[in-house]
Amino acid sequence: MSSVVCCNAIAEQWQDLQSLLPKGTQVSYLVVDAKTQKKVAGFQEETLRTPASVQKLLTATTAKLSLGSDFTYQTVIEGDQKKLKEGIYKGDLSLRFMGDPTLTRQHIRKLLQDIKRLGVNKIEGDFLLDNSFFNGYQWSNGQAWNDLGVCYTSPSNAIIVNRNCVQGNLSLDSEDAEKATLFIPAYEPVNITSDVSVVTKKQRAELFCDLEITRDSHNKYHLWGCMVPRKRAFPLAFAVNDPNTYAQKIIEAELKQVGINLIGSVAIKDKNKANEDIKPIAPSILASHQSDTLDTLLKRMMKRSDNLIADSLFKTIGAHYYQQPGNFRNGAKATKAILKSNGVNLENAYIADGSGLSRHNLMSTELFMSVMQFVYKQDKKLELIDTFSVSGIDGTLKYHRGVNAPELKGKVVAKTGSLKGVANLAGIVKSEGGDKLFVLMVNGYNPRNSSSNAKLPRDKKASIYLFEKAFFNRIYK
Repeated sequence: MSSVVCCNAIAEQWQDLQSLLPKGTQVSYLVVDAKTQKKVAGFQEETLRTPASVQKLLTATTAKLSLGSDFTYQTVIEGDQKKLKEGIYKGDLSLRFMGDPTLTRQHIRKLLQDIKRLGVNKIEGDFLLDNSFFNGYQWSNGQAWNDLGVCYTSPSNAIIVNRNCVQGNLSLDSEDAEKATLFIPAYEPVNITSDVSVVTKKQRAELFCDLEITRDSHNKYHLWGCMVPRKRAFPLAFAVNDPNTYAQKIIEAELKQVGINLIGSVAIKDKNKANEDIKPIAPSILASHQSDTLDTLLKRMMKRSDNLIADSLFKTIGAHYYQQPGNFRNGAKATKAILKSNGVNLENAYIADGSGLSRHNLMSTELFMSVMQFVYKQDKKLELIDTFSVSGIDGTLKYHRGVNAPELKGKVVAKTGSLKGVANLAGIVKSEGGDKLFVLMVNGYNPRNSSSNAKLPRDKKASIYLFEKAFFNRIYK
């Protein structure tokens, strides 16, 4: 009986903060003293909510446990050196992709230059692209369809070149231009057209008009709709929806660039001929490229909240754990199994991906806290806390308004998680009374529907930041 009274009293002490949020906002939080493991405050800890990018905490932890700090992605060109005579390679060469999210066009050029130095001037066969390390969907179930054309949702394929992303911009040729001018670098093997009208802000509101994109097969896109005048070019970032075709065209161009004559064609390797089981790479490597180590990738993934790295690692975890092509299904199963074997039970969670982009993901503050406690306790081994963003200093917390008070600078070390209507944080507050572990999940956040905030200045309408400041100041003091 006394424990129930205690817990209710703790919840009531902090519920006054919720008046800082718009009506209807759903909040869960849990704060625990890192040293004593005692609960400091909590509210609706068992309620499952959308985690957004805080999901990357699970991916990072599982990757360190299963892949190890020294893990690297290896992209290789495979063949048989006995088939190379007098500058002619007689047969097919294979470029094996392993889902390296940092592989660039320059890396591929270096691989081709390496086989050129071996003496390959001509290939009397095909140049095959092996993408068998991953299978299944390129995007997780539950991602918003209209986000798939932009680069923060670039597809997680075994074939990744330049982050499967194409940069460009829209600009105005003159002040009175009626149409925007599209620029895409000529070396990008994509087909993008544009018919974007230039209108005033008033016209845009009256016409309910915005910038729209239509995606077609084989990396064809069409921009339409409208934009308001601006002095600087409007940056664009298109997700490459067909990584296979994109890589084929890049490699065709790079073979010519390095001076290798291909008699056959650049083609996707037949999956029936590719090894379906993931086996150690055969000793027929003619050239190879290694990515940075896992520790470097994780720091980039966590501080920048990099979705492509997260989902690639997620599938890689599934591939390594089950010794078969990686996908979102076995990545989810492996994540739960690996964490459970280390004492963290997430059976009540729904895990759809490694990035948190899927709206199907469901986690509670209680479940995230079990991961945070494990990560904190095992920090000497895992070294993951160093990958979290630090308030006012780096990563996604460098300019985060909810933790930018002078007294909080450097004191909040956390992973952020944001989607439409979602604003989550999980990490550590380095308080005067010692470290406090916290998980804060805010879902259903919609400030524009809050009549109580309607007359506040514009910067005060973002009441999530007022709530966060009050929340973290309460923990800190």
